[in-house]
Amino acid sequence: MLHLLRLPRSSLIYCGLGLAAIIGWSSFAYSTWSARQLSRQVRTLTTERNEARAKHDQLQKSAGDLKQLEAKLSSARAEYSRAVEGWAQTRAKNDRAQQELAALTKRIEQAKDGVSQTGSIRQTQPPKQSVR
Repeated sequence: MLHLLRLPRSSLIYCGLGLAAIIGWSSFAYSTWSARQLSRQVRTLTTERNEARAKHDQLQKSAGDLKQLEAKLSSARAEYSRAVEGWAQTRAKNDRAQQELAALTKRIEQAKDGVSQTGSIRQTQPPKQSVR
């Protein structure tokens, strides 16, 4: 260190100025590099934010579509229930009609049996064909 003190003052000033210049340019380069890195990060975050916003919008649209589908499904279930109820009523009517038909058929058969047993009504003979 004594050896540095022996140099002329102008040399020390030049060395100090050179060292200050190197430090200044180094810090300028570092700040420029940092600004570029920060700029890249901002671009990346902006892109990710836009993608997230697009996905969010898409999810909201899907949620709206889902609500519409749920409403359609609900109305379809109600319609299906009405159709099944109508079918059940029709089937019940058909069953009653078949029971009534069976009862009437039975009464007719009983009436036929009663008539043939009493003999009050004669059965006609089929017409004979004439011989030529």
